[in-house]
Amino acid sequence: MVMEFWSRGHAQAARIPTPLRSLAKAGVGAVLIVIAFRQMPSLRHTIRELDHPSLILLLGAAAAQLLSLLAYTLTVSRLLAGSGVRVGQRPLLRMTVGGIAMSASLPAGAAASVVYWYRQLLREGANASAAASAIFWSMIAGVATLGGLLVAGVAIAGDHGPLAGARLPIFAATAATLLATLLAGSHLRGALARLTRRFAPPVAVGGSTSLLRTGIEVTALSVANWLLDLATLYLSLRAVGAHVPLTGLLLVYALSQVVQSLPLLPGGGGTVEASLALGFAAFGHTTGSVIAGVLLYRLISTWGLVPLGWTAIALDSRHTLINKIRRPLLPAARA
Repeated sequence: MVMEFWSRGHAQAARIPTPLRSLAKAGVGAVLIVIAFRQMPSLRHTIRELDHPSLILLLGAAAAQLLSLLAYTLTVSRLLAGSGVRVGQRPLLRMTVGGIAMSASLPAGAAASVVYWYRQLLREGANASAAASAIFWSMIAGVATLGGLLVAGVAIAGDHGPLAGARLPIFAATAATLLATLLAGSHLRGALARLTRRFAPPVAVGGSTSLLRTGIEVTALSVANWLLDLATLYLSLRAVGAHVPLTGLLLVYALSQVVQSLPLLPGGGGTVEASLALGFAAFGHTTGSVIAGVLLYRLISTWGLVPLGWTAIALDSRHTLINKIRRPLLPAARA
């Protein structure tokens, strides 16, 4: 169920011939990177800026990223607990890092990551319904809270930044959505109840009070996940001496996360870096230290986690293989 929902966009994209799709992806990435480079007159100093970051701020950025990952694992843990399933934080953290590695380095990484998560949750004792429910609702929470942060970023940025011209339509659409949600309260609750019954076992739909509490906790943890990742970006920028306006930081970050969610290239493939650079350039910040900070952020939040994630996946596969080999030998050993 969840895998079909998640991978529908990838399946539609797969209808395009592979050479053309690959060429289009590479072209989009190259164009965005070239545009970003042209916007940065001090780009030649970028590597030099990366040579001497502030150690304290660098450690702070790494700590913020670890807390961000833990906030996400707590989100999934809370959703699983609502279905009566208990999974420790260590295996959930291992799954998170493994999923990041797949998303960042495989052509259809997002779909592969979902399948990996599903199988790992089954291995940790969750049934099929509970695993699908946790994956589905964590995705919904992430999308909804990112949308909220994007609107908040537009409001904070005011009449500056890349979305200044679309500020009023964005506010109007948000207000209309909230009003429609309030007016259709009973129908919305019924739809959510039907979705919950489909994607969660009966224990998860026990009472409205429990569901409301779970929803609040999951929303808070999802917001914390985004904000801690945002803190990683800010501390990475400061670690190399880059100064960016706090009024535009949330908007630029939210836009970059929207770009990352698009199935263009594995892990964003340069499009995230380009969107961050262009976003800060829209606020008048075009120094080489900004590029250095963006690259440092991506190293901490994504590319540096790839080898750790694939190591975790390899160790999981080795553990599973050993168990499969040992299992047929156990009766003979008892004899």
